[in-house]
Amino acid sequence: MFVRRVLTSSWPAVLAGAVAISSVLLQHDVPGESLARFAGYLLVGIAFPGVLAWRLLLQRLHVDEDPPTWFENLTLGTIFGFGLQLPFFLVGVATGVPLLLVVPPVVAAVVSVSPVGRRAWKLPTGRLDFRAAWALALVSAYGVFWLGRNAFPVRPLWLAPNQTPSIDETFHQALIADVGNRFPPQIPFLLDTRLDYHWFVHAQLAASHAATTLDSVLMLRFLLPTLALVGAVLGVAAVVLRLTRRPVAAVIAGGLMVVGAYHLLGPEHPSDDFLDPYLSIRFISSPSQAYGVMVSMPAVMLILEVLHPRRAAGRLTWLALILALLGLSGAKATFMPIFVCGAIGAWFIQLLVTRRIDRAATALVALLIAVAAFAQIVLFGGQTGAMAVSPFETVEVALDRSGLPLTDRNFQLMTLTLLTAWLLYGVGMVGLKKKLIDPRAVFLWVSIPAGITVPLVFFRTGLSQLWFSRSVTELLVIMSAWGLACLLPNPLTARKAVGLLGLVAAAGIGAFALSSYVAPAGQDTPATPDSMLLTVLAPWVLVAVWLVVRLVTHFLPGVPRAGLVLLLSAVLGLGTVTVVDNVYDAASGKPLVYYPAGGADGVGRILFAGGGVAAATYIRDNSPTGDIVATNVHCADPKVRRCDNRSFWVTAYTERRSVVEGWGYTAATNSGASDDVRNAYKPIPDPERLAINDAAFTDPSDESISRLRDTYGADWLFVSKKYEADLVGLRNSDLLEIRFRNQNYVVYKVLG
Repeated sequence: MFVRRVLTSSWPAVLAGAVAISSVLLQHDVPGESLARFAGYLLVGIAFPGVLAWRLLLQRLHVDEDPPTWFENLTLGTIFGFGLQLPFFLVGVATGVPLLLVVPPVVAAVVSVSPVGRRAWKLPTGRLDFRAAWALALVSAYGVFWLGRNAFPVRPLWLAPNQTPSIDETFHQALIADVGNRFPPQIPFLLDTRLDYHWFVHAQLAASHAATTLDSVLMLRFLLPTLALVGAVLGVAAVVLRLTRRPVAAVIAGGLMVVGAYHLLGPEHPSDDFLDPYLSIRFISSPSQAYGVMVSMPAVMLILEVLHPRRAAGRLTWLALILALLGLSGAKATFMPIFVCGAIGAWFIQLLVTRRIDRAATALVALLIAVAAFAQIVLFGGQTGAMAVSPFETVEVALDRSGLPLTDRNFQLMTLTLLTAWLLYGVGMVGLKKKLIDPRAVFLWVSIPAGITVPLVFFRTGLSQLWFSRSVTELLVIMSAWGLACLLPNPLTARKAVGLLGLVAAAGIGAFALSSYVAPAGQDTPATPDSMLLTVLAPWVLVAVWLVVRLVTHFLPGVPRAGLVLLLSAVLGLGTVTVVDNVYDAASGKPLVYYPAGGADGVGRILFAGGGVAAATYIRDNSPTGDIVATNVHCADPKVRRCDNRSFWVTAYTERRSVVEGWGYTAATNSGASDDVRNAYKPIPDPERLAINDAAFTDPSDESISRLRDTYGADWLFVSKKYEADLVGLRNSDLLEIRFRNQNYVVYKVLG
């Protein structure tokens, strides 16, 4: 009996999934001891207090006829735990005691032995069907397998001697160090510059480092992408399970998150820039997006809960929503405006349908606007990110990168291709039918076009407008899974489930074969008019075939009519073309072509000469965190004519603020955006600062060095011999003392 209970529980699936995911990480040189340490930190420091708080705040749900499952509590509670930990860590940094982050698990332990805590742990809780648990474990393992094949090799843990990290990675490292050492955080590579970036993920990684001592590089390249992917897959499954109470819908939602971008542009088409809704190489280049999607899951679940048309949310549910939204507010700037639009839509439709003002919808609109204002004003300083109104420039740039001329036909085809790739995930929503006026559904289907519209109306250098369209992927997935749950038989027999899976697989294999025929392997053209037309028409061809079959079977007595669920399965199956492609490549042993470790933002780019890390970490290891560094390194590459202002690596490895290293990715630089010059090549917004800084290197004297020290508080000079510097003058200065030197770098301590 005991063995049977264990085998029909979710635990074997959980263990199998954990083993599969761990094996991928171990295969890519992640130390087993580091993996175990991180897992222990997640269980004790995040999951334990998070799940307890989640159950305490949502205990009313557990007295319903169909209470939440342990799967929902563990998944959403763990994600909720990140938001609970963050304020304790930030207060700890501000007071010089970063280990205040241990307060949540300690409090959770105390509460657990109290009557309140014991009641919380004993609340009635449902069980997830073990078949759904195995399916979700398989989906999660596939997602991590995808990372292991397509993303992790781009940035291996151990770089070759002639390789350096990517520009973006050093940017994130610099922010992690600043948030972890000082509060309030700033842009560390341009002294006294407000940090207007979504920095909660950097604070979370800094907290993880404080708790585990794990290196930020390991967390950025491997642990965070894995955690965020598995958290998002299981999180969206938990949201859908709460919404539908159908385990099969939860599995569908998790699966849709990882199938990849739909297109028939060929197996070699790089879909990362424009088409990918969620899973792509960009998943690891933007930790804020990966973290933001995961952290948004409790907020989405609670928004849908307070909008429930037949159940009023309690005060503790609203409190949980406030905490979840605050945890999301600084994680990714794209979510809050989208949610505000969705809430306003739900409020308005409720007013039209019921002819009265709905109190829950009104409160939700007010809350979301307040949190959005808090994020925009307090966290981001009112910055817009230099997003400019430029209708359909995204389409024009997509054509340009595909090498296609800007003709009316190509413009229309590319626009439709983008929309098809972005929206195909959501076709299951047609199964909602009359439920489309449910306030929860309204919130979803208003939020989706709000996010999709942004990249078609606005443009920003670096294609940042596309993060809005990517941020609605989870909402599309939720709607689609919800609609399918309304159409699928209940209960769904194994025979019907296998048949539908076969139809999905057949559609994916057919799409892969068609895509390979139109654009054979090795073809360099990113897209053609024919492949774009095929991408757009393929779903509609399936619709036409389905209509013909419906019509024919109508006149054939005894022959069952093709249900809508068959059509939706086939159309969604087209989206698995990427899965088929990936499995085929892995099975055939096809080698992949990766960007060198310099990253996608600079193929083969070497950011610094040998010995740079050793010189920078000398300052880190031999100075207090408040020291200021001045450097003559300002460009990402000293060998090119134009200075790429995205130099962050000195700040990243010294973990100290710089007078001025680079000035890329700052509000002042972005606000000067123009069509003529990329932001990366804009001159410094504060030329006087640069002049004072550089004078100490190119014309070292008591006057120039004292001015740098007195004006900006410089404590160290970090000198790269690859950039302009009077090495003899620096060596002879009485205000400087050499503390470290190697072939390419010299580190001076500023005296006095």
